[in-house]
Amino acid sequence: MSIMEAAIRPNRVTLEESPEYFWERFSAYAQTWPVSPEPLGSPLLEVLTPLGPLFAFDRTLVPFSGSETPLIVHGQVEHWEATQTTPALQHLGGGRYQMTGRVEAVLNKAFFVLQVQGPGNETPLQAVLAAPNPPDLGSWVSVQLRAPLMVFRPDSYSR
Repeated sequence: MSIMEAAIRPNRVTLEESPEYFWERFSAYAQTWPVSPEPLGSPLLEVLTPLGPLFAFDRTLVPFSGSETPLIVHGQVEHWEATQTTPALQHLGGGRYQMTGRVEAVLNKAFFVLQVQGPGNETPLQAVLAAPNPPDLGSWVSVQLRAPLMVFRPDSYSR
Protein backbone atom coordinates (compact mmCIF):
# COMPACT_ATOMS: atom_id res chain seq x y z
CA MET A 1 0.00 0.00 0.00
CA SER A 2 1.38 3.40 -0.92
CA ILE A 3 1.62 6.30 1.51
CA MET A 4 -1.19 8.01 -0.42
CA GLU A 5 -3.49 4.96 -0.06
CA ALA A 6 -2.70 4.71 3.65
CA ALA A 7 -3.54 8.39 4.15
CA ILE A 8 -6.87 8.11 2.31
CA ARG A 9 -8.02 4.72 3.58
CA PRO A 10 -9.73 4.96 6.99
CA ASN A 11 -8.58 2.59 9.73
CA ARG A 12 -11.89 0.76 10.26
CA VAL A 13 -12.80 -2.74 11.31
CA THR A 14 -14.76 -4.69 8.69
CA LEU A 15 -18.06 -5.71 10.30
CA GLU A 16 -19.34 -7.87 7.48
CA GLU A 17 -17.58 -9.45 4.53
CA SER A 18 -20.87 -10.57 2.96
CA PRO A 19 -24.44 -11.26 4.07
CA GLU A 20 -23.78 -14.99 3.59
CA TYR A 21 -20.72 -14.87 5.83
CA PHE A 22 -22.63 -12.85 8.46
CA TRP A 23 -25.41 -15.47 8.51
CA GLU A 24 -22.90 -18.30 8.74
CA ARG A 25 -20.99 -16.57 11.56
CA PHE A 26 -23.96 -15.53 13.74
CA SER A 27 -26.79 -17.95 12.86
CA ALA A 28 -26.68 -19.37 16.41
CA TYR A 29 -28.36 -16.10 17.48
CA ALA A 30 -31.19 -16.26 14.92
CA GLN A 31 -34.76 -16.26 16.19
CA THR A 32 -37.99 -17.00 14.37
CA TRP A 33 -40.51 -14.15 14.36
CA PRO A 34 -43.66 -13.34 12.40
CA VAL A 35 -42.73 -11.03 9.53
CA SER A 36 -44.78 -8.75 7.31
CA PRO A 37 -43.02 -7.70 4.12
CA GLU A 38 -43.46 -4.09 3.08
CA PRO A 39 -44.80 -3.33 -0.43
CA LEU A 40 -43.13 -5.27 -3.26
CA GLY A 41 -39.69 -3.90 -3.98
CA SER A 42 -39.16 -2.36 -0.56
CA PRO A 43 -36.10 -3.60 1.33
CA LEU A 44 -37.95 -3.27 4.66
CA LEU A 45 -39.47 -6.03 6.75
CA GLU A 46 -41.80 -5.47 9.69
CA VAL A 47 -40.70 -7.94 12.36
CA LEU A 48 -43.41 -8.57 14.97
CA THR A 49 -41.81 -9.09 18.40
CA PRO A 50 -43.40 -9.17 21.88
CA LEU A 51 -41.81 -5.74 22.43
CA GLY A 52 -43.50 -4.26 19.38
CA PRO A 53 -42.75 -4.12 15.66
CA LEU A 54 -39.25 -3.58 14.30
CA PHE A 55 -38.81 -2.05 10.88
CA ALA A 56 -35.56 -3.48 9.58
CA PHE A 57 -33.57 -3.43 6.36
CA ASP A 58 -33.60 -6.93 4.83
CA ARG A 59 -30.04 -7.88 3.84
CA THR A 60 -31.17 -10.96 1.90
CA LEU A 61 -31.45 -10.62 -1.86
CA VAL A 62 -34.28 -13.13 -2.27
CA PRO A 63 -37.72 -11.50 -1.72
CA PHE A 64 -39.55 -12.68 1.39
CA SER A 65 -42.79 -14.53 0.72
CA GLY A 66 -43.71 -16.22 4.00
CA SER A 67 -45.17 -15.34 7.36
CA GLU A 68 -42.34 -16.43 9.72
CA THR A 69 -38.62 -16.88 9.24
CA PRO A 70 -35.44 -17.18 11.28
CA LEU A 71 -33.75 -13.77 11.52
CA ILE A 72 -30.58 -12.32 12.94
CA VAL A 73 -31.37 -8.80 14.16
CA HIS A 74 -28.27 -6.63 13.75
CA GLY A 75 -27.43 -3.05 14.52
CA GLN A 76 -24.44 -0.77 14.88
CA VAL A 77 -24.15 0.95 18.24
CA GLU A 78 -23.90 4.72 18.15
CA HIS A 79 -23.70 5.00 21.93
CA TRP A 80 -24.18 2.72 24.94
CA GLU A 81 -24.25 3.30 28.67
CA ALA A 82 -24.67 1.18 31.77
CA THR A 83 -28.18 1.29 33.19
CA GLN A 84 -30.37 -0.07 35.95
CA THR A 85 -33.64 0.41 34.07
CA THR A 86 -36.00 -2.30 32.90
CA PRO A 87 -35.77 -3.92 29.44
CA ALA A 88 -37.23 -1.80 26.68
CA LEU A 89 -37.35 -1.24 22.94
CA GLN A 90 -38.03 2.22 21.60
CA HIS A 91 -38.26 3.40 17.99
CA LEU A 92 -36.46 6.76 17.75
CA GLY A 93 -37.64 7.42 14.19
CA GLY A 94 -35.91 7.24 10.85
CA GLY A 95 -34.69 3.66 11.27
CA ARG A 96 -33.04 4.32 14.66
CA TYR A 97 -33.80 2.35 17.81
CA GLN A 98 -32.90 2.37 21.49
CA MET A 99 -32.71 -1.00 23.26
CA THR A 100 -32.23 -1.68 26.95
CA GLY A 101 -31.28 -5.15 28.08
CA ARG A 102 -28.63 -7.53 29.35
CA VAL A 103 -25.41 -8.45 27.53
CA GLU A 104 -25.76 -12.21 26.96
CA ALA A 105 -22.51 -12.78 25.06
CA VAL A 106 -19.41 -10.86 24.03
CA LEU A 107 -18.45 -12.46 20.74
CA ASN A 108 -15.17 -10.63 20.09
CA LYS A 109 -13.76 -7.12 20.23
CA ALA A 110 -16.46 -5.80 17.88
CA PHE A 111 -19.68 -7.79 18.52
CA PHE A 112 -21.95 -8.58 21.46
CA VAL A 113 -25.44 -10.02 21.92
CA LEU A 114 -28.02 -7.90 23.72
CA GLN A 115 -31.09 -9.67 25.09
CA VAL A 116 -34.19 -7.53 25.63
CA GLN A 117 -36.83 -9.30 27.70
CA GLY A 118 -40.41 -8.93 26.55
CA PRO A 119 -43.42 -8.60 28.83
CA GLY A 120 -44.30 -11.68 30.85
CA ASN A 121 -42.58 -14.93 29.97
CA GLU A 122 -42.45 -14.30 26.23
CA THR A 123 -39.32 -14.99 24.23
CA PRO A 124 -36.75 -12.20 24.64
CA LEU A 125 -35.43 -10.40 21.58
CA GLN A 126 -31.75 -11.05 20.84
CA ALA A 127 -29.74 -8.62 18.73
CA VAL A 128 -26.18 -9.05 17.47
CA LEU A 129 -24.73 -5.57 17.89
CA ALA A 130 -21.47 -4.07 16.69
CA ALA A 131 -19.55 -1.61 18.87
CA PRO A 132 -15.90 -0.58 18.95
CA ASN A 133 -15.85 -1.22 22.72
CA PRO A 134 -18.52 -3.78 23.70
CA PRO A 135 -19.89 -3.72 27.26
CA ASP A 136 -19.01 -6.51 29.70
CA LEU A 137 -20.80 -9.85 29.75
CA GLY A 138 -23.84 -9.78 32.05
CA SER A 139 -24.06 -5.99 32.27
CA TRP A 140 -27.30 -4.08 31.79
CA VAL A 141 -26.99 -1.42 29.12
CA SER A 142 -29.05 0.99 27.10
CA VAL A 143 -27.87 1.28 23.48
CA GLN A 144 -28.72 3.77 20.80
CA LEU A 145 -28.38 2.25 17.34
CA ARG A 146 -27.45 3.91 14.09
CA ALA A 147 -29.85 3.58 11.20
CA PRO A 148 -30.70 1.23 9.68
CA LEU A 149 -31.55 -1.72 11.89
CA MET A 150 -30.86 -4.80 9.74
CA VAL A 151 -32.02 -8.41 9.54
CA PHE A 152 -30.35 -11.37 7.90
CA ARG A 153 -32.37 -14.44 6.81
CA PRO A 154 -31.18 -17.89 5.73
CA ASP A 155 -33.24 -17.99 2.52
CA SER A 156 -30.41 -17.63 0.03
CA TYR A 157 -27.54 -18.67 2.30
CA SER A 158 -28.34 -22.28 3.15
CA ARG A 159 -28.77 -23.60 -0.41
